Amino acid sequence: MKRLPRLTGLIVLIVLLTGLLAVRYKKPRPLTYSGKPLEYWFAQLPVTPVPPPGVDLGNVQGFVKNMGQTYGGNDSSGGDSITAISSFGTNAIPFLLRKLQGIDSAIEQTVTRAATNAGVSYLPFRQAELERLQAVTGLIHTTSLPFEAQQTLVALRASTNRDIASAANYILTRRAVLNAAPSPVMPATNPGPGNITK
Repeated sequence: MKRLPRLTGLIVLIVLLTGLLAVRYKKPRPLTYSGKPLEYWFAQLPVTPVPPPGVDLGNVQGFVKNMGQTYGGNDSSGGDSITAISSFGTNAIPFLLRKLQGIDSAIEQTVTRAATNAGVSYLPFRQAELERLQAVTGLIHTTSLPFEAQQTLVALRASTNRDIASAANYILTRRAVLNAAPSPVMPATNPGPGNITK
């Protein structure tokens, strides 16, 4: 008779733990814009070249084709993709920061070198170096950059990987320039004395 309450208690405990684990590890809903996921819009982001320190290229961006992969969509201004990334808000920032810090594995680097030497023109994987330049575009044009993300970028400026350090520094520099730019002045609808219209 004592076994039945213990068995019932054990079953209840197992059900509760299973439910707790299911809730805790529930797969988050993917971020989508116009029915397409974040990964799609990231692939459409234009590439932003990172210039040497002290050089400001302005808003230069475009697309790159390399080893059969295209980095950036057909629209070199990236209008739709930048709008999509901005609409995701801060939810896209962890993804963009991961792409910014991406490094091809040793195997991928070896395969890329061998394919290049052999004249192969297609690889089935994307290169982290070029995706980093897409992440630069996304992080420059993200509407807001939370303090934690800014701190991550500041820390990445000291990265031992020169490309990551340069990219992080350029993002912070470009965002500072864009934030310091004067916002357009809307003309007054009914100018009176002392009102200036442009």
